[in-house]
Amino acid sequence: MNTPLSPDVQTAAARLEASRAQLRRALLGAPDDAHDGSGPPGASTTPAWLASLKAMPGVGLLVAAAEAWWSRHPLHLAGTIAVTAADAVLKPVAQRHPLRLVLGAAALGGLLAWSRPWRWVVVPALFAGLVPQLLSAALRAPQAGVGPPPPR
Repeated sequence: MNTPLSPDVQTAAARLEASRAQLRRALLGAPDDAHDGSGPPGASTTPAWLASLKAMPGVGLLVAAAEAWWSRHPLHLAGTIAVTAADAVLKPVAQRHPLRLVLGAAALGGLLAWSRPWRWVVVPALFAGLVPQLLSAALRAPQAGVGPPPPR
C-alpha cells in the first residue's frame, strides 16, 4: 500500500528541494540551465556574449587587459555600489511602472540636454587655465617708462 503509483512520482521532500533550488536560482539571478551543481547557484556571473568574446584569440587578450585595468581603477568600487543601488531601487519601479520609468528617463535626458552641464565645466576650466597664463605673460612683458633707461 505504501508503494508509489508510478516511478516518476516524486516524494514531498524531493519536490520541496526542487522548489527551493528553483527559488534560489531565481533570487540569485542565475538562469535555470546555468547551475550544474558543481558550485553554488549563481557562481558564474560572466554573460554569454563576454565569454564568446574571451574565446576569440586576439579579443580575449584585450578583454582580459580591460578587466584587469578596471579591477584596479579607483572608480570600480563606486561603480559597483552605484549599480547595486540603482538595481535595488529601479528594478521594482520598472516592474511596477515601466512606462513611468521610461518617461522619467526621457524627461531627465531632456533636462540634461537643455541645461548643457558640460558648458559649466569646460568654460570655467578653460578660463581658469587661461587667466594665469595671461597674467604671467603680462608680467613678463617690458613696460614702457618703468625702470632705468637703456644704455647708450
